[in-house]
Amino acid sequence: MKKSVRILSLIMALVFVVFSFTSCTSSLGEIKPATVAIDDKNMLKLPVCNTDSLNPYLATTEYNLALASLLFEGLVKVNENFVAENVIAKSVSVSGTEVKVELNTSYLFSDSSAVTAADVEYSYNLAKESNNFKKQLENFDEITVAGNSIVFTLKNPDKYASLCLDFPIIKSQPEEYEGFIIGSGKYKMEDSQTLVMNVLWNNKTLPRVRRIRLVNMLDTASGFESVETGNISYYFQEMSTGSYVRKNVKTHETLMPNLVFLGMNSFNEHLAKDEVRQAISLLVPKKTIVEKSYLGFAEVADTPFIPTWKEVQSLKTDITSEAFNEATELLESAGYSRGDDPLAKVMRLRIIVNEDNNFKVSVAESIAAELAKVGIQAVVEKISFEYFVQRLSRGEYELYIGETKIAKNMSLSSFFTPEGGASYGINPDSKIITTYNEFLSGKVTMQRFVDYFNVAVPFVPVCYRSGIEMYTNELSVTEYGTVNDKFENIYTWYY
Repeated sequence: MKKSVRILSLIMALVFVVFSFTSCTSSLGEIKPATVAIDDKNMLKLPVCNTDSLNPYLATTEYNLALASLLFEGLVKVNENFVAENVIAKSVSVSGTEVKVELNTSYLFSDSSAVTAADVEYSYNLAKESNNFKKQLENFDEITVAGNSIVFTLKNPDKYASLCLDFPIIKSQPEEYEGFIIGSGKYKMEDSQTLVMNVLWNNKTLPRVRRIRLVNMLDTASGFESVETGNISYYFQEMSTGSYVRKNVKTHETLMPNLVFLGMNSFNEHLAKDEVRQAISLLVPKKTIVEKSYLGFAEVADTPFIPTWKEVQSLKTDITSEAFNEATELLESAGYSRGDDPLAKVMRLRIIVNEDNNFKVSVAESIAAELAKVGIQAVVEKISFEYFVQRLSRGEYELYIGETKIAKNMSLSSFFTPEGGASYGINPDSKIITTYNEFLSGKVTMQRFVDYFNVAVPFVPVCYRSGIEMYTNELSVTEYGTVNDKFENIYTWYY
């Protein structure tokens, strides 16, 4: 009898264990944190912030946002030349204010369920509300889903709208779901500190590194030190604070879509004249700024668009070796002289700049020195960022050093819409805004827009900044990532 009871108890215990395991793994894919230490001697180690979310629509740190490309994929991916390549989308077409997408039905999430149009709609609605993606989707209005077809309606025509469709597609879940977010990327969550290769990834080449250890980083300073000691394998230094930290590690420079520009208050009596703005544009020492102010970690911007964009590489830009003489002639035609005549009209301009950024302060000083050569008295005012914003809002400046991150579709809406964060000093009734909208709708060519931009000069594009990717010396990196996906080729890395 006792033997029968023991057998019955054992069977009940087994049933309980099986039931518990089933309820954990089938309740919407929740995965419990690891309870056993993992030997990660030769495991790829990436930084993460444990107090932040790995949900790409909730994450707030650069660490966690960068990891999103390992776990999730978009309808398209944007390559290093800012060209959209289909991923989950089988086809994408843009016509007027309509963007039509047909899904690739072969894509699966890491839990083996199919990626559906409903998941795309679910992800799009989250993206529109997320601080991480709402800017690139600000021109998107509605979404309509039917079978495997999706139609996005734009507020205004944009022939490059497909470049905005790389927002992460995640599996739709009910509100009460508390497990890890599920995607279709190269890796999936094994536990709270470990990523494991996703064998269902829709690519013939699976990663050489099958597991990735996530190492909690408290701040950016710890990231600098940890990559050198080997505590983490990779770190991206954006240099947004205006300083560059040198480390004894492998590095790779990546040009970012961060445009540094000289803003001009066109409502000022001097800067209201086209000739004056054109002259100042010619005098900005862009090459010197790249080499001196940014230590070579930047590239000259001959147009408002990033130089690596495929669309601009065939443009003809007027690069002149007689810029100084042309600028002098333009200023004289506007009624100014080089300062030789004491009775001549003198131009006095203030250049305001955020004092906390050494790179930008150097940019302002370089520009002021060049303007002085043609008799323009430019004074650099280094002020706190808070006061800098106040001065811009009140129009208490003539020139300012600004920086903005250009969206993947190369939208200049931040300059040419009244609510844009870089629209200070630009007349909303300027013809350049009309020309830009005509360019987006396909009515005028990019060449014509750029040519007129150089006449109107609403602002001066100076350079695009670079960031520095750092790799621990023991890591073999055969192919680097791209500015739009730092881990694009991570499956080729190995120790």
